[in-house]
Amino acid sequence: MKQKIKSLVVCASLCILYGCAKNIELQKQTFTFELGKDVYANPALYVKDGEDLPTQNMKITSLSRGVVKKENRFMSQGKDYLVVGEYDFQIENGSSKIPFKIKIKDTMPPTATETPTEYTTTIGSVINWDEVFHATDLSGVRYETSAAITSGAGEKEVVVKIMDRYGNTLEMPIKVIVNA
Repeated sequence: MKQKIKSLVVCASLCILYGCAKNIELQKQTFTFELGKDVYANPALYVKDGEDLPTQNMKITSLSRGVVKKENRFMSQGKDYLVVGEYDFQIENGSSKIPFKIKIKDTMPPTATETPTEYTTTIGSVINWDEVFHATDLSGVRYETSAAITSGAGEKEVVVKIMDRYGNTLEMPIKVIVNA
């Protein structure tokens, strides 16, 4: 009996030190993050009851090309974030490997660093909206508005649509004053 208790104590101690062979469960199979947000390589963030498990003995590796790990974060090669897409990862716990996916989505509209309420130009000019609004988005920006804004003199109330490549849109109302 003493020997059996001693064996159980040794086994429990090894389990605490090196991690149990207990099957770990993921919180979910696919984790979704917003473009530009940090994606950490901390196993406790992905497994059920991660704060109660010896996750320090686990390791997350990327199975997707072009993904690098830097300072405990995953990012796309040449960027400081993961670009939009779906990536394959696995948690390694001893000889056990648990696959999961990380999906990066862009659901946020561009941001404009300048928000003028009016803009003055001349007849026939082409307005460079990027110089007006200085909009940014990790997915890039493009501008859409009426093509005939500067065809004649006068004041025109215009709504400029600032969009990224995923269709997220910021609408900016502006008065355009066209001088002769």
